Amino acid sequence: MQRLVQLSTFSLLASGLLLVAGCARSVEPNAYTRAANVESLRKAFGAGGTAEVGPAAAVAEPTGWATIKGKFVLQGQDPGRTPLKVDKDQAVCAPGGKQVYDEALVVDPNTKGIRDVVIYLSKKIPSDEKWEHADYLATKTAEVEPPFDQKNCVFLSHVFVMRSTQKVLIKNSDPIGHNTSISPSAGSKAASINVIIGANDSTMYEPKGESSIPNPVACTIHPWMSARLLTRSNPYFAVTAPDGTFEIKNVPAGVELEFAVWQEAAGFLSKASVNGTEEKWTKGRFKRTLANDATEEMNVTLDVSQFVK
Repeated sequence: MQRLVQLSTFSLLASGLLLVAGCARSVEPNAYTRAANVESLRKAFGAGGTAEVGPAAAVAEPTGWATIKGKFVLQGQDPGRTPLKVDKDQAVCAPGGKQVYDEALVVDPNTKGIRDVVIYLSKKIPSDEKWEHADYLATKTAEVEPPFDQKNCVFLSHVFVMRSTQKVLIKNSDPIGHNTSISPSAGSKAASINVIIGANDSTMYEPKGESSIPNPVACTIHPWMSARLLTRSNPYFAVTAPDGTFEIKNVPAGVELEFAVWQEAAGFLSKASVNGTEEKWTKGRFKRTLANDATEEMNVTLDVSQFVK
């Protein structure tokens, strides 16, 4: 009996569709109507229930803006920095015999704050006034300030983040030439460059694509020189200061957001203590829903074991 009811329901639905098609051949049904008809038939024939079609699910939109800020600190003994071999142009690169050190992990000796931790929104979002604050929309294609500079054969910004739609001046403040090379990582859509920049000269860089991980920056003339450059399509990112602090203003509120956390010596961080609570981050990702006009505080402690390999 139930099978007969299913077949009868299917026949009535199919006849209704044929009548609609016969009376309005010149009107192409939209994608939602086609999907609804298919779902109705599927339910009537295969599920044995009453075919019902509800309204399309609403897409969540931000309710306003919020701020996320905090500090990254190291738990455990600072492993220290490795001295680098400077064997060329020493008068400029190591004036007075100054020792140059690796910058993959730089820890403040007083606060144990970790410099150059990158935190950024990892998922694509719409580029409109509901998702992007007016202050960010106004600078979407602007030139980044300050420029990406190099002095005494060291990149002054070891980790640099910018929007993929912006441009940045790459400067050489040394009295000798440098060869600046940006080599995008696998999957990165940012433009690569490999250019000689003469003494006290500069060149403009436009990435025109984003990357999911900071790309290596190097100077082949002075091989100890290194930095990282991350380009993102949205403006929600930060790099921690020398004391480990960061702040991202005007973040979309009222919607779930996914952030990524990366640090050169550790890569994507997998675990952290946030405000005293242990969290596990899959591939460095964590999610937050920020309240409108609120400030989300994240005091993050990272165990030294993630940095020592």
